[in-house]
Amino acid sequence: MKKNYLLYSFFIVVVLLSVLDILKPDKTFSDLENRNLKQKVKFTVDAFWDNSFQQNYESYINDQFIFRDGWIDIKSRSEYCLGKIENNGIIYGDKEYLFEKYSSFDNTRFLNNIEAIKIFKDKVPSKVSLMIAPNSYEIYKELVPKAAPLVPQEENIEYIYENIVDTNNINLSEIMKENKNEYIYYRTDHHWTVYGAYLAYKEFVESIGEIPIKLEEGDVTKVDNFYGTYFSKAKPFNVEPDIFSYLDVSGVTMSILGEEYDSIYDYSQLELRDKYALFLKGNNALTVIKNSNLSNGKKIAVIKDSYANSLVPYLTQNFEEIHVIDLRTFKEKVDQYINNNNIQDVLILYNFINFTRDVNIIRLKY
Repeated sequence: MKKNYLLYSFFIVVVLLSVLDILKPDKTFSDLENRNLKQKVKFTVDAFWDNSFQQNYESYINDQFIFRDGWIDIKSRSEYCLGKIENNGIIYGDKEYLFEKYSSFDNTRFLNNIEAIKIFKDKVPSKVSLMIAPNSYEIYKELVPKAAPLVPQEENIEYIYENIVDTNNINLSEIMKENKNEYIYYRTDHHWTVYGAYLAYKEFVESIGEIPIKLEEGDVTKVDNFYGTYFSKAKPFNVEPDIFSYLDVSGVTMSILGEEYDSIYDYSQLELRDKYALFLKGNNALTVIKNSNLSNGKKIAVIKDSYANSLVPYLTQNFEEIHVIDLRTFKEKVDQYINNNNIQDVLILYNFINFTRDVNIIRLKY
């Protein structure tokens, strides 16, 4: 009798959850995971036979399952109790730091990207600077679990610089380690903070003979409750949010694909959990920024990943015009664009993990 009672209870719970799941409206976005959720899938015979309908429908069911955020939280708590040190490719470090589990990379792509930059630098008359930023786990090794197998970054960054000569190579490892007790990387996100970006900016402008601005406490606006990309992947229940910050700038305008903006910031992003898209309205093929307070005629092109987005605001204080190029969607020949726009300086900026993964850097050689 007891077995029948348990069976009936289980059946009732399953039916109740199924009914509620059918009746509830679909969500379009998950704040917890910081991503769009799969929507209803239209059935077609072709999609059924090539198995895409089944795969998409399974993704739809997984994304729209009732109480999804609650189940994710329960999973996180149970894995913590079991002593797991990672979840979904994110490692749980000490002091509530999250790190990407990056244990290997494609050496062929790595060498091809080095070769592409070597060819590119000889095709432009501009002064080319290269900055490969270390990721947080390289700087905070003592906070990473000892069993975690991670690619050593410092020696690989040295290899990049040793094999790309006649460029202005900015090695950030030492300055980051010297300031590791400061708030230079977010705990829940893969980016550096506004102060980490400032240290990189300072190293760069000094290396080309420019004078960096001084960063004062009042120059930065801070916003609470920032959960970044690492949090979105791992969904840990016991991690406090970061403090997001950005440099206050004035007199700076921005153009993206011909559309003009009177600010380099998209303040609407501050209302979301992941606020990093505030900078430059996210990643765009080409962003042209002008500072009306400067009249020095200096132009720079920044070829970059998203690490550069929080560094560019500092560059507006030294360069009258900044051309920000994202190779993932930029369709023109980069060397021709730089030559046609009489750009004197070029900064190639990638974080190490992105540099080893990026499939678009090779376009620089063509």
